Amino acid sequence: MSLAGRSLVSLEDFSTQEIISILDLAEEMAQALGWEEAEQRQAAKPLDRILATLFFEPSTRTRMSFEAAMLRLGGSVITMADSKASSTAKGESLADTARIVSGYCDIIAIRHPQPGAAQIAVDNASVPVINAGDGHNRHPTQALTDLFCLRRHKGRFSGLKVGLCGDLKYGRTVHSLAPVLARLGCELVFISPDMLAMPPEIVESIRQTSDQTPQQTDDLPAAISNLDMLYMTRIQKERFADAAEYEHYKGIYVVDKAALRGAHEEMLIMHPLPRVDEITPEIDDDPRAVYFQQAAGGVPVRMALMALLLGLMPEPATPKSGLAEPA
Repeated sequence: MSLAGRSLVSLEDFSTQEIISILDLAEEMAQALGWEEAEQRQAAKPLDRILATLFFEPSTRTRMSFEAAMLRLGGSVITMADSKASSTAKGESLADTARIVSGYCDIIAIRHPQPGAAQIAVDNASVPVINAGDGHNRHPTQALTDLFCLRRHKGRFSGLKVGLCGDLKYGRTVHSLAPVLARLGCELVFISPDMLAMPPEIVESIRQTSDQTPQQTDDLPAAISNLDMLYMTRIQKERFADAAEYEHYKGIYVVDKAALRGAHEEMLIMHPLPRVDEITPEIDDDPRAVYFQQAAGGVPVRMALMALLLGLMPEPATPKSGLAEPA
C-alpha cells in the first residue's frame, strides 16, 4: 500500500515493509544532504508544500527537526509553538483547531499532552497528520529516528539484544519503539523498577506480534553485560501526579564510567533526549555513545516520512537486503 495521503498516529499503523521503506528513503535523504558534514549539505529545490507544527507541549528536537526537514525538502513551515498564544486559550477545541489549520497547510505535526490527541486531529483534519507525541501514549517518529540510528551502526535488527531502561511506564518513546524492535527480530530486556514497568498492554502486543516475552528486571548492572544496545530514558517529572513519587525514582539509574565496566566495547548507548542525570557528561566522548547522532538523524527520517505521506516520491519497491524481516 502507498503511504501517500495517510497519517501516522502509531507505528502499528504501518507494516514492517513500510517502516523499512521509510528508513531506506531516510538513508537516501541523509546521503543526498551530506548529512554528516554540515558544510556539504545541499540546498533543497523549492517545494510548494506547507507543514504546520502544532505543539501544545515543550519541544526542542522534535519540533525543530520537523521544521528543518520540511525546509530541507524545500517547503515552508507555519508553527504554533505556544498554545497560550492561540485560540485554544479561548477555549477552541482540538477538533476545530485541526479543521482550521488543515485549511492552511498540506501536512500537520502535532504534539499534545493528552493521550489520543493525535487521533482526534486525524479524525478532523483534511490533510495527513503525524503524531509528534501524545502524552504518555506514543511517539512514532522518535521510534523511526531510533531505528535509523540503530541500523546505521549495527547494519541489522534481527538478533540484537536491546535493553530499554528507566521510565518505561510513562515513556512514550519506548511505547512506540519496543513493539517495532520486536517485530524486526530484536530480543528485548525491560529494565525498570516495578512501579515504572512497561505497561501490560505493550508487553501483550509484543507477545502477540513477535511470539516474544521480553525479559523484565530492575538490575541494570546485571543486564548490561549482554546488551548490543542500551536505550536510556529519563524519569519524566511532568508525567507524575505525585511529586514525592518522582523524587523517589529520579536518579535510580545512572550510566557513568563505572556502570559501563561490564558492557562490551560494541554496545551502543542511545537516549531520546533530553537527559537529566541518567547519563553523565563524561560518557559523551565514549565511542559507544551515539545519542547526539541519533538526534540529528531525526531530520532525514522526518524528511523521508513527510515526502512519502505527501506523495512526493515513489516508495522503494523492496526493502534493502536483509533489513526488513527477522532472519
